[in-house]
Amino acid sequence: MNTNKIVPLIIGLCTAYSISLSQITLDSIPDDSGYTYIASPAGTGPFPSVLYNHGGFGQNVGGDLRGTAVALAQAGYFARCEKRTTAIPIAIHLQEVEAALDALLADPRCDTACVTIMGFSRGGYLTLETAKQNPGKVHGIIAMAPANPIGLLSSLVTDVSSIDDPALILVANNDTFQDQHVMLAQMVYDSLLAGGKTATINIYPDYDSNSDSILNSSDDGHELFFVVQDPYWTDVINFLNSNSCISTGLNNADKEIIMVEIYSNPFSESATLRITNPLITNWEFKIFNVFGSEVKKEIIRNSSEFLIRNRNLAEGIYFIQIKSENFIQNKKLVVIR
Repeated sequence: MNTNKIVPLIIGLCTAYSISLSQITLDSIPDDSGYTYIASPAGTGPFPSVLYNHGGFGQNVGGDLRGTAVALAQAGYFARCEKRTTAIPIAIHLQEVEAALDALLADPRCDTACVTIMGFSRGGYLTLETAKQNPGKVHGIIAMAPANPIGLLSSLVTDVSSIDDPALILVANNDTFQDQHVMLAQMVYDSLLAGGKTATINIYPDYDSNSDSILNSSDDGHELFFVVQDPYWTDVINFLNSNSCISTGLNNADKEIIMVEIYSNPFSESATLRITNPLITNWEFKIFNVFGSEVKKEIIRNSSEFLIRNRNLAEGIYFIQIKSENFIQNKKLVVIR
């Protein structure tokens, strides 16, 4: 990883804690130079579960451990976002990921029949390697801009025979600063297909990493995955709901015909939320800010449309969650002035 491009994780707490955020439980565990985060929905579970592996090495963490844990729990998943050691050797990191997977599986909140492992950059490689070596423990794979540490990803894809889970590979088209991540993502996808595996690749348009509305050579597509955001996050949740949770009832016929649309977005005064599904008429609607705090909640009854009124939302990015008994979907909402 390019150390100049890593967003530092700054936490002002020194001990483990448990708090409620928007009807979820978030635990932080001191781990080497940072924190491992564990988040779960309300209730005892078991819940479909996800292990997230960050990018970077040494003191640098690529990705958002806390934000990812919160977003997964809000979507109905029990999540463990592991902070790995600052040691450099990749073998030590692989051991940590495997230990984290076992810790996830041992937690009574985990539905052991519905476990997805996901990771970004170096964590993407570790995700694929762990899934390859532990096929009986994993039921879905998400690799975001996987890295090729000391050529290990290239070696991994020469034999994918033990991988037996659906895989989602994600990368931005301009992710070429630290390595040729588009090429690496395509290599993984091609190898999985050639091996007869179920795989999907999403190559997103160039990412405006400095948010100046100008796409040029200074924009680093790797930064798309530094935070929880669309376009990739909706694809992550849809993949989880569709491919990795058959035993929980999330993957059913009703969900197949649900569509959630927002007009217009971005918006200033109001936007229309439209839900298309003839079998379900009651929905829970929530808005969360970028810190994972709930700022609005409504129950939509007997209607396929809902008017989102901007009464007290400041300008910025929010995430909405639409939920019924067997369906959860998250979308980004942008408020402008």
